[in-house]
Amino acid sequence: MTTNKVSIFLTGATGYIGGSILQRLLVHPNANNFEITALVRSGEKAEVLESQFGVKTVLGSLQDSDKLTQLVADAHITINTAECDNVEAITAILLGLKQHHEKTGDVPHIIHTSGTGEFIDDARGEFASETVYSDLDIPTIEALPPSAPHRPVDLLVVAADAEDRYARTHIVMPSVVYGVAKGPLVDAGVMNPHTIIVPIFVRGALKRGNVGVMGKGITRWGNVHIDDLADLYIRMVDVILEDPATEKISHGREGYFFADNGELSMRSVLEAIADPLFTLGRISTRELVPYAPGEAGQYLVDEVHAGFLFTNSRTKGRRARRDLGCVPKHTAQDFLDGLREEVEVLVRKEDDAKASTEEP
Repeated sequence: MTTNKVSIFLTGATGYIGGSILQRLLVHPNANNFEITALVRSGEKAEVLESQFGVKTVLGSLQDSDKLTQLVADAHITINTAECDNVEAITAILLGLKQHHEKTGDVPHIIHTSGTGEFIDDARGEFASETVYSDLDIPTIEALPPSAPHRPVDLLVVAADAEDRYARTHIVMPSVVYGVAKGPLVDAGVMNPHTIIVPIFVRGALKRGNVGVMGKGITRWGNVHIDDLADLYIRMVDVILEDPATEKISHGREGYFFADNGELSMRSVLEAIADPLFTLGRISTRELVPYAPGEAGQYLVDEVHAGFLFTNSRTKGRRARRDLGCVPKHTAQDFLDGLREEVEVLVRKEDDAKASTEEP
């Protein structure tokens, strides 16, 4: 790390969340004091990031453990937005944090991206859970089974701070992230502008000819707009830089930050997806059509993903508001209101992809 610049290492820089964070870092008031390095798989995208945006890139993936460790060891702040269930990758990242601390005496920070999928049940669309998790209720979070989704990685991250004390760890747990990302990286074609869930449902509906629903579809998830989520990361970076040894921002055992602002039933989301698809003439009815037992996996990636999409994960993110003064601007209604635009964009992309494969 140079003496006059803050070294920031970012994974997932061309993804939906990571790219949104990178866009904010590039226009940050202190951007000239940042030395940003991104691990990128695509040589073409790496060239654009370097030539057009001044981002130092290293070609590779999370499977390149030695490379990953060295990149983290060279950084004061690591922001991990890729593969939240990859134990091998987080092990390499934590080794890099430890090496950084041992070599410099500096206590580096990691902002790790997990998710509120950690709190899912097995409702399969049939009921809305009454359980609502808070990121201020640490005993309840710690009572989760170590086999819960994302939990094995989160436990390793927390231990680096709470037990071994060679890093300050902060875990951001987004709920359903929504909104079409916009900005220069999107315009340059180097980042994904879409969330995960909406494209899965749109592709499934185009394939099936209607929008399917598992059970009653009344399970509920929190949600957060991609811009509000990016704001949380940037505010966290700001607080870290204001005082690198700060206790203003929770870390370790208490360093969980849920990202949400309201919640919706899956049925309401699916109905908002079905309406524009029907208007476009791409499905046969606006009504949701129940899946037969075992059918959903044919249209929603696989049966595991299908079941996941119809779980409950109800959360209240209070820590970012308290520690960072970070209050989301967008509401659950904004999620529903924006789905028409997103569905129309996704349908055009599906049509373009299909046309390109049919060209002689």
